[in-house]
Amino acid sequence: MNRNPELEPSLDAPADAPRGRRWEAIATALRDDIVSGRIAPGERLPNEATLAARFEVNRHTLRQAVQALVREGHLRVVHGSGTYVRELVLDYALQRRTRMSENVAQAGERAKRELLSHERAKAGEWAGPLKVPAGSEVEILHTRASIRGRPVGICTAAYPCPRLSGMAEAFKAGGVITQALKDLGVADYVRVRSTISTRLPTPAEADALARPVTQPVLVVQYVNADLDGKPVEAATTLFAADAVQLTVESDGEVS
Repeated sequence: MNRNPELEPSLDAPADAPRGRRWEAIATALRDDIVSGRIAPGERLPNEATLAARFEVNRHTLRQAVQALVREGHLRVVHGSGTYVRELVLDYALQRRTRMSENVAQAGERAKRELLSHERAKAGEWAGPLKVPAGSEVEILHTRASIRGRPVGICTAAYPCPRLSGMAEAFKAGGVITQALKDLGVADYVRVRSTISTRLPTPAEADALARPVTQPVLVVQYVNADLDGKPVEAATTLFAADAVQLTVESDGEVS
């Protein structure tokens, strides 16, 4: 069997790993290759004998590592065919109440959303969507969402000040935008507009998504408002096109 030289270094589990925990080191090495894209979604792993020989372990130890990654959702076993990296295609619904956590949960997945950076600035381009004066201030959050440890989307969102000053700190507390808004007095909100387009990412965007610059991204520009119709969030989210499928509900609520 031909060996992939790019795959070799990260497939070597630490030689000094305790024998009783060696399967965990193997699982970590394989997980890193999956998350980084060195083993692509849909790709079949080398057979059990090949991997056991490469890691210098018996098949039982190798199976423990593989079974752990199956439980985590990284791998799937097709009996009679082999073990494959699970393809992640999230059906993301744009509707009146669009919530990332709910979309992900409905797909049987869990998302982690991290704050990359934040700043306070003049409203500028966000003034129109938020219906605030251009000279007023907004708090801007840059976040990244990951599923199974792999980035699926990056978002830049603006919140009007002084009403929503402190969004960054509120978000840090729980990692959920909806809860952060609640903590700052927005009990509920709805999507008033979503605009969908596609383009190639910038080098920085591709790097944040761990994707090549040649792979298109889905761009969703949107505005959320409280139940009185006052905008509370204007944002642009870039989704990795190989991981997310956007669905627009046909209820007339999203335009």
